[in-house]
Amino acid sequence: MKLGMPQLFEYEDLEDNFRLAKKLELDFIEFNMNFESCRQGLFDDSIKNLVEKYGIGATLHFFDEADFGSYPEIVRGYLLLLDKYASLGAGFIKQVNIHLISGPVVTIAGSKHYVYEKEYNRFTSRLLFNLKKARKICEKYGMNLVIENTESVPHFMKKVYKELFHAEYRFCYDIGHDYVSNFIIEYMLNEMTLPFDEFHFHDAKNRNKCHLALGEGVLDLKYFKYLAETYHAYVVLEVKQERDLIKSVPYFRNL
Repeated sequence: MKLGMPQLFEYEDLEDNFRLAKKLELDFIEFNMNFESCRQGLFDDSIKNLVEKYGIGATLHFFDEADFGSYPEIVRGYLLLLDKYASLGAGFIKQVNIHLISGPVVTIAGSKHYVYEKEYNRFTSRLLFNLKKARKICEKYGMNLVIENTESVPHFMKKVYKELFHAEYRFCYDIGHDYVSNFIIEYMLNEMTLPFDEFHFHDAKNRNKCHLALGEGVLDLKYFKYLAETYHAYVVLEVKQERDLIKSVPYFRNL
């Protein structure tokens, strides 16, 4: 198991992330493509140079909103971006994380209806076709691709996970997101052994509040740590400010 932190929104200087990771004796940082500093740091080799300077590893979180089940003209752009930035991270970015998006929602009389559920066969055909391309891109540059559950996973996505499982994809388990989604992923673990190469750890409470420092919510963190150790996974302590990380790292180690 490797323990890491996310790139922090509050830091303007990339090196501040490395200084904190070194201070907390972490193994890696997950850089965030939504941040301009991440994209620039890949362009100008500053992330690569800092990885070498501090001896801290790196993974990459792709754009949050990237929907690989969307329509061809949209996904084409994301695939081009993935190839572009993965090429810049070749040799030091070990893993790429993308979200599994449940797609557009139509609210009728207060009830949510999912376009992708109604168009399920077309949606999954696009998704599997595009993820195959994304995986090939990552493999070309020596990176592992993992697929993360988002903060709200509707029930029809269980079928999607089964299809991805049978297509031999690897996954990231965000435990706080799963709590908000009433533990859909944990429920599916009773039906199939999803291969998790990454975990996102943060606490949560009230079914709508997550990314809390460890110990500030209601999750059974000891159980999830055991699960992460079983999978020998990358673990991102996905609390997103310095003070929460300083609290959460020793909390995690003492579980």
